[in-house]
Amino acid sequence: MNSSPVAALIGAGAIAPFHIAALRAAGFRVSHIAASNGSSRASQLAKDWSIERAWTRAEDLIVSAEWDAIVLASSTESIPELLQMTISTGRPCLVEKPVGFDGDVIRQFSGHDAAVRVAYNRRFYSSSLAARTYAAQGPCIFRMELPDSIGSVDVEMQGLRSVRENSVHGFDLLAFVLGNYRVDKRFDTGDPRGRLAVITSDMGHVGTVVLNWNCPANFSLALDRSPQRFEMRPFELGSLYEGMDVLEPTDEIPVRRYVPKLVQQVSSFPGPDGVKPGFLGQALSLMQCVKTGQWDARTATISDAAFAADVARTLTS
Repeated sequence: MNSSPVAALIGAGAIAPFHIAALRAAGFRVSHIAASNGSSRASQLAKDWSIERAWTRAEDLIVSAEWDAIVLASSTESIPELLQMTISTGRPCLVEKPVGFDGDVIRQFSGHDAAVRVAYNRRFYSSSLAARTYAAQGPCIFRMELPDSIGSVDVEMQGLRSVRENSVHGFDLLAFVLGNYRVDKRFDTGDPRGRLAVITSDMGHVGTVVLNWNCPANFSLALDRSPQRFEMRPFELGSLYEGMDVLEPTDEIPVRRYVPKLVQQVSSFPGPDGVKPGFLGQALSLMQCVKTGQWDARTATISDAAFAADVARTLTS
């Protein structure tokens, strides 16, 4: 008899296979899956991943299936209703970011952190933990770049949907690394080229978040504190620099060059067992909750998610 805890997954989009792989690597038996009502995608994923049952209605899965933990990874619009139903079961739930487009919508679930946490997987990067340790050693000047690919401004939402669904992970990562912070000033370009925000933290960090939309750049965070720099570029790779290497002129490049000297580097990819970076950590946190009732302290809370959504709204409204 298989005694492994049973996991269920609601959502059959591009991120679903990553969750399935991570849940299995964490020790779960993934036995139930559902997608949007009427979608055939869940049935196909069930076949591809040998999942025992594909449900035609997510609501029926939540209230009827025998599962020990669940991951909600469906559309952002569908999450609040499904999360409310899930909370009523009292069983552990990992819900995908951003949970909702408005902090007030997310805050309605406050008080349920014992059973619900939010899947901000970058909190489980080794590079993120190294950046947090570096930032805790003293105030830094920082710069974060969030070069999301966007189409056009979503007038109905009075903002940019892709930023609220994707760049929001950068706003949460910044809180994880720097602690509590506030947006002091926002600068607009007047068109969808991007925006810039000046931010200060309770720990004395000060810097900028650059939303340089559609630019050919990496998502990144640089923390400067003389005589060092800690840089996450991309977020999965953490590099500590101190001092400069001087490269003398050559025939090919006839000028002297100064290159930051790499002291230490930590990588978060390709991820344990080939699992998408950060996904195994949050799946293990879900397993920890099933077994002990406690989550890994790195896992984002409802309050964390509401804060990130508030920042996203501030910078996109």
